[in-house]
Amino acid sequence: MASQAFLAYLADVLPAIDRRLHAYLAGAPEGSAMHRYLYGILDEFVGRGGKRVRPAMAMLACEAVGGDPWRALPSGCAIEFFHAAALIHDDIMDDSELRRDERCAHIIHGAALAINAGDFALGLVCTIVVHDSGLDDSTKIAVLDAIGEMSAKTIEGQALDVGWVRDNVHELTPDDYLVMALGKTGFYSGISPLKIGALIGGASAKERMALEEFGKNSAIAFQIQDDLLNILGDEQATGKDFLNDLKESKRTLMVIHCLDHSKDAERLRFEELLLKGHEKSADDVQEMLGMLHRFGSVDYARSVARSLITEAGLHLSVLPASASRSVLASMADFFLERER
Repeated sequence: MASQAFLAYLADVLPAIDRRLHAYLAGAPEGSAMHRYLYGILDEFVGRGGKRVRPAMAMLACEAVGGDPWRALPSGCAIEFFHAAALIHDDIMDDSELRRDERCAHIIHGAALAINAGDFALGLVCTIVVHDSGLDDSTKIAVLDAIGEMSAKTIEGQALDVGWVRDNVHELTPDDYLVMALGKTGFYSGISPLKIGALIGGASAKERMALEEFGKNSAIAFQIQDDLLNILGDEQATGKDFLNDLKESKRTLMVIHCLDHSKDAERLRFEELLLKGHEKSADDVQEMLGMLHRFGSVDYARSVARSLITEAGLHLSVLPASASRSVLASMADFFLERER
């Protein structure tokens, strides 16, 4: 598997990342009310696992431009807390039940405490960077600016994702999806970790732009693969709600393609099923899934994801040859090969 180099790198740095994440949440003693109602909720959620791709990306980008990867670890952890907040809040918006093989935070603790824990995670993002003694002030400002961009773009993408469902929007193109996915996932799962790592590593403008383009294509492919896993995997494999995207009528690339390629009565039927939202039956969901296969929408999404990864790899040629550059190329392959 082409992704083995990246998986080996993740296994190597994962313990250090997890120790650092846990240390940021050691501000309240176990057994205290503050731990029970806040620190412990977030610590348990973050401690469930996750691939820690974002901190690893920041470290790899830093090293690929000649920097010390460990200087990028705190900022990478800051992005990981942003990721945790996004997941907690998304699960509430989507009325999800499972996350990383466990019940969602809002199911266990109630929506109010879950929202508050997510808000706390967001607060940690900038605090971690400001208090990082390993960065000079000018680098901190550049990193904080990148984090601000990441936050705004992610929320913009989420607004489209949720708004299209609320308003039952049907007239969408693949380009509309790519804009949404770039915002919702592309920045915090690709562009921003790499950009921040490059900034900390002292990258040239050319190197930074190459890493950002690599991250953009890789992260959109990551989101498409996530959409595919939601309908092709199973609940045990993905660790979250299987088929939930169809139950929620999400406008994935596959759904947009199916709307564009189904005609007359079949398109009307697909629109009717989308309009049902959470009221869809299990048979309705299976009917939608069958249409996605019948109209070639699943194969189309796979093809787009593969093309994005191929294009992503071309941008890495700007960087000097190194082990870290090779691991980044392996990471892009991992985004397509992953099963959860």
